[in-house]
Amino acid sequence: MAHLKEVEYEKIFLPKTMANLKGKSGESRQSLLGDETLMQTMQKTSALLPQVIQAEEGYTDELETLAVQMVEEKYPIIPFMNIKIDAKIVEMGGMQPGECKDCKPAAEAPPEAEKAKRRIINAITQGASIRGTFNIANLEDWFKQYLDDIDPTLLETYVKIAKLAFGIYDDEEAIAMLLAMLAAGQKMQGGESEMEYDEEKKQFVIKARAICFPMLVHEIVKGLYEIVGTKGFGTDREKNQAIVNAVDKIENEPRDFQYGKFIYDAINKLFVDSDVNDSRIRELFFSTLYSRKKGEEFVSFIENAINDELTLDQKRWATTEMKNIEKFLIKKDAENALKQRRDRGL
Repeated sequence: MAHLKEVEYEKIFLPKTMANLKGKSGESRQSLLGDETLMQTMQKTSALLPQVIQAEEGYTDELETLAVQMVEEKYPIIPFMNIKIDAKIVEMGGMQPGECKDCKPAAEAPPEAEKAKRRIINAITQGASIRGTFNIANLEDWFKQYLDDIDPTLLETYVKIAKLAFGIYDDEEAIAMLLAMLAAGQKMQGGESEMEYDEEKKQFVIKARAICFPMLVHEIVKGLYEIVGTKGFGTDREKNQAIVNAVDKIENEPRDFQYGKFIYDAINKLFVDSDVNDSRIRELFFSTLYSRKKGEEFVSFIENAINDELTLDQKRWATTEMKNIEKFLIKKDAENALKQRRDRGL
């Protein structure tokens, strides 16, 4: 593995893997933006966003609740783990970038493979949240009906906004522009999320803020996968912080958005192609992958998944882990059902 001074994907993955990711990105750009130029895409976004914000005016409380309910339905691991969601639609400019709580320089530089692992996990988090945002295109009837009651064109506009907002990350000209803006201290911010653990209540909390409904959905899902991503850390907090300091940089986000959705797809495909059908297994499998596969072994697994070249042993490991998670959930559900019966005095 190359020296990861800037934790670049070209230094993490083999050339054929990068070619694969770039090819998928090109296809994604065509799918999301068609033949539109960057200028045309930005003009459309600038025209649509005020329409969405105006349509949502007076309905933000209901839409915040709807976003939480929708994500909890699509990701039942959230109620299962008793994760609390604090979600708000805010005005443009009403978000404050999170501050690093402990950004002092580390005594030792983190191992290269651990930095690479963190970068990949960050990318998967972004990719999962992008895929999660597009769940709005497949809303159940009662969700869709609520949006139709506000404005019959709102759902269609949401999908258009999502395509424009995330499609630009598959455009090299747009990425160059975004990186230049970040270097100049500027940031186009449609939302933010952070997760924390409430020690008193023994509960994870997702705090999501965004300027409109689809971006709020995006931030909630991102918060969920940030929780999942904690499983990629070891027990040494100082070393964990050193990895975060080295990797979690705002200038990394455009490429994480670009490639993360395809890395997520590659791992999610293992769940989709399995014979387990409890969707809670998906996030629990991601967390198991993060915790069980270390350093270069993790990178190798991810790379093989991207290239559809997982070995028989790697496939067997994934299948076994998902089956074990399924057994755990069946047992836990039975225990919870028994507890509820006892609590009701039955």
